[in-house]
Amino acid sequence: MPDHLDETLRRMVAPFADSFRAARAVLEIGTGTGALIPHLMACAPDMRLVSIDLAHGMLVQAHARCPYACLVEADAHHLPFAAGQQAWFDVVVCHNSFPHFADRVRALGEIRRVLRPGGQLLILHNNPRERVNAIHTNADGPIALDLLPLGEDLRQMLVQAGYLNVWVDDTDEHYLARAWCP
Repeated sequence: MPDHLDETLRRMVAPFADSFRAARAVLEIGTGTGALIPHLMACAPDMRLVSIDLAHGMLVQAHARCPYACLVEADAHHLPFAAGQQAWFDVVVCHNSFPHFADRVRALGEIRRVLRPGGQLLILHNNPRERVNAIHTNADGPIALDLLPLGEDLRQMLVQAGYLNVWVDDTDEHYLARAWCP
């Protein structure tokens, strides 16, 4: 993480602030230590924010950072929100978590299932793809193969998963994507 993490996260979220302000409910997938939660809440203090992570230890750290947060231990491949006539969330945000999805197609389908029609998926990485991939490759162990795809590959993946108006910004500063649920 960068030295000035709070400022970096604030700047990363700022272009999407209108989406968060308009949202009644937001799902954050892969909250980790909860670093993004205060920035999401600053955009829209009245929205319902649910933050999930697969790792119990990360949720313990997130709770210490944000004791007011709604934290759920869950897997992006099997989201714990029942299927029904109405979807759950207006925005789903994956911050620094997308490379860790073992089955990206399944996870994108699950995310689409819980998004309301017209809802948005945001994939946000405050580091560029090459840096993320170098960090993961050099880490060895279970995350060594958790790599971000080329921006064009992610765009195709999102289109194949049924998302509309897909935008991917794969630059040497960051890796961002936005897509809408039909």
